[in-house]
Amino acid sequence: MEEAAKGVGPMMKLMMMGMGALSKAFYQRDGKEAIPIITEVMSRGGVEWGKLMQQMAPVKSMKAVGESFKMMDSMLDMGMEIVELSDDVFHFKVSKCPNGLEGTSRELCEAMSTNEAKMVNTFLGQEVETKILKTAAAGDEKCEMIFSKK
Repeated sequence: MEEAAKGVGPMMKLMMMGMGALSKAFYQRDGKEAIPIITEVMSRGGVEWGKLMQQMAPVKSMKAVGESFKMMDSMLDMGMEIVELSDDVFHFKVSKCPNGLEGTSRELCEAMSTNEAKMVNTFLGQEVETKILKTAAAGDEKCEMIFSKK
C-alpha cells in the first residue's frame, strides 16, 4: 500500500500545490475579501474528502485520522512528526506546507486548513476542534496542528 501511495504522491502534491497557488493568487489580488470564498471552497472539498475516507476506512476514529495523515505524508513528503495520537487527539507537526503557503499569512493558512478540519469532522461524524499552533504561512519554521474531539 505504501508503494502505491508513493506512486500517487507526485500527482497529489501537484494538486495540493495548485490549490495553494490559486488561493494565494486570489488572496494577493483581493486580500481579506478572498478569505470567505477560499474558506467556503476548502470547506466543501473537505466534506467530500471526509465522505471518501468514510467509505475507505473500516474504523472511524481519531487514530484512523492519524494513520490517514501518515499515508498522506508518505505521498507528499511533508516531514510529519506525530506529537500525540489518541482516541481523542491528533497533534502533529510538518516541516513543509502541503499547499506551498510559506510566507503568506496566517489567515490564508486558516482558510485553506478548513479543508482538513471539515474532512476530519465529516470522517468522524462529529464536530472536532482544530487548532493551528504554528504555521509556515506566517513565518514559523514548521506547521503545527491539533484536532481534538469536543
